[in-house]
Amino acid sequence: MTEPYIDPTCTALLVIDMQKGFCDPESRMEKAGIGTANQRAIVPDVLRLVDLAREREMPVLWSQQIHYPEDVTRRRRRIPSHIDKQNWAPCLRDTWEVDFIDEVAAAIQPQDLIVEKHRASVFFETTLDTKLRMFGIEQIIISGCNTEFCVETTIRDGYYRDMDVIVVRDCVAGPRPRFHEDTLAKVETYFGAVVSLDELPDVIMPREETKEDAALAEARR
Repeated sequence: MTEPYIDPTCTALLVIDMQKGFCDPESRMEKAGIGTANQRAIVPDVLRLVDLAREREMPVLWSQQIHYPEDVTRRRRRIPSHIDKQNWAPCLRDTWEVDFIDEVAAAIQPQDLIVEKHRASVFFETTLDTKLRMFGIEQIIISGCNTEFCVETTIRDGYYRDMDVIVVRDCVAGPRPRFHEDTLAKVETYFGAVVSLDELPDVIMPREETKEDAALAEARR
């Protein structure tokens, strides 16, 4: 069995974009023929993961994608953006698509943090990096959607900030299975670790064995 390597005293859970624009069967994404069934399928496991993080006293952060219809930076592109290529935009400001799906909204607690974002990565020009540093976070557990885009860009940005990245296989999803598996393969090869939700408890260190507690024990000697 793999030795535990996740230190709960310096680890946070990040849940990416579990919003109606990416998960609701009435969303623009669904009506564009891209699909949202895979994203809805992981909801029970994501909620189990959130419960596990709370049990291990890890901070929980939720990202919320909001696209601005009047975003002039997209119009100046000479090569079409991903939104132009798809001919639809999810989670437009002031629409119901920006809302978290009902099950997720019910699971968010007052002590959790919500990070609003306007690009794929949750790190890009948001307060996420600052919040993680304030909590002393060195490891991030990743969940949410969509695997090949918002999830993958966040994974890369976390890795580039010298954080350990742990992706929970059954708690990330996207509409294209081939792209989903490709991202997970790249994580295993380059950016971090991929574990199942059932495997995850076994790789979280008991609190009495964490770096913080070891340092406190040493200081008392």
